[in-house]
Amino acid sequence: MRVLSLAAVIALACASVAACTRAKEDDAIRDAAPASADSAKTSSAELAVDAGSDGARERGELVKIAAVNQVSVADLPAWPESNTGARRLGYLRHGTVIEAYESALINDECKEGWFELANGAGWVCSKYATVDLASPRVRLAPHQPDRDAGMPYKYGVNAADGTPLYRRVLGAEDRKKFEGHVARPVSHDGKEHEEEEKTEEPPEPEAVDAGPIDAGHKEKPKLRELKGRGVLVRKLSHGFIVALDREFKAAGTQWWRTTFGFAVPFDKIVVYQNATKHTGNWFLDNALPQDPQWGVAFVRHASSIKFVLNEDGTKVVSSAELPKRSAVALTGHTTVINGVTYSEAVGGFYVQTSPLVMGKTQPPSDLGADEKWIDVDLTRQTLVAFEGQRPVFATLISSGRRNPQDKEKDFPTPAGSFRIGEKHITTTMDGDVASDGPYSIEDVPWVQYFQGSYALHGAFWHDNFGYVRSHGCVNLSPEDARTLFAWTDPKLPDGWHGVFAQPDKGTRVIIHEDPQPKGR
Repeated sequence: MRVLSLAAVIALACASVAACTRAKEDDAIRDAAPASADSAKTSSAELAVDAGSDGARERGELVKIAAVNQVSVADLPAWPESNTGARRLGYLRHGTVIEAYESALINDECKEGWFELANGAGWVCSKYATVDLASPRVRLAPHQPDRDAGMPYKYGVNAADGTPLYRRVLGAEDRKKFEGHVARPVSHDGKEHEEEEKTEEPPEPEAVDAGPIDAGHKEKPKLRELKGRGVLVRKLSHGFIVALDREFKAAGTQWWRTTFGFAVPFDKIVVYQNATKHTGNWFLDNALPQDPQWGVAFVRHASSIKFVLNEDGTKVVSSAELPKRSAVALTGHTTVINGVTYSEAVGGFYVQTSPLVMGKTQPPSDLGADEKWIDVDLTRQTLVAFEGQRPVFATLISSGRRNPQDKEKDFPTPAGSFRIGEKHITTTMDGDVASDGPYSIEDVPWVQYFQGSYALHGAFWHDNFGYVRSHGCVNLSPEDARTLFAWTDPKLPDGWHGVFAQPDKGTRVIIHEDPQPKGR
């Protein structure tokens, strides 16, 4: 297995360091809904009666069902695309196992019947879910994301332009149509693997010849030019990142299977390791009272020191180090000793005020007493999460790179008041950028969209938090993104991969920056 250092991966993935645009065919919210909703005649009131909102319908016992495709969870037994008023609540990813009532409700919207999830959480069409947990489409599904890790999957960086991504494994002769010369790679441990890929469906139609890779092509292709046909899903540009399910041997060679069930040659992928260990600071253990005097400060350029006062408050004694990039919650109380100002921090210690970067938050005027909200300061590259006036979390971020003089290199993060509209454990981001070329990152972790394609999300491909970096999104370290994701609303139900907020119900996000000096 090829392993890359942090510096090398950053250089290798330079085309994808700033992911922000949703994938053109976003897997996160697509499932096999009916092609046309025009035939839907049932009203939402009728659906509610059919669904047994009065408790009359016999639902049967709770059983375990598994998603055999990516499938929406709706609030009524109807597709959100129909004219019934049904709303998409979220979705399950292929392979998810979840509890539902065994008696499926059959209607014109889903002739196979709708499973009602436990506790009335929603409805899924049984065309895309099964009670047969031994089905090959369940057993061979890609593994589920690790919900307790900043990196929900293993990731790999594509090391060469034109690497093919296949719908199924091809033999050496068929691969030559797409790859030219095909060398037989050796697995990372130098041994032949016994495992063979098992197909869960009949083979795909015969491959369409998309031509061999043009190694001499100097201009960076557009994403649409990389799209394949037939057995070829797409070609990958140098630096594209794929999420990995497992490695296997088939057709006499080693492969990676991606989390979408596709196959990519093993020797073309460099496994990503050494993701940033940076994490912000949570202040929940201190049970802070509501007080508008609370502030947050950041150790930006070098480590700092925690101090304690002596009994009469006339001297300070160093007690511990404050690491670089850490944050402290301040009470608003200060003291001056020998001409040096010290600020009192939550936890009873003091810090020198001058070396710290003081956060400047902008609470909304209509803030509720314990309302959750997030403050993003583009000038200082900081994020602070609050409950009312009480800070509960703070960290450094990377927002959009700025170059107002060159629009092709200017990626501003929008300022304003927003709400989180949808949350995804992972989702794919890709795009064409004039200055950088195409980029694609599968399964970007812990994504929270707040406006269009702008999101708070984990970024494992750099460790530059505290400085601008992205194409407009707000980058967080993977672990910060995960813990913030768990704190915000809407909450993600157990087993779901994504959830959508009701209007004006998602956690508020306030993004601001200092006014630019005149003349700039």
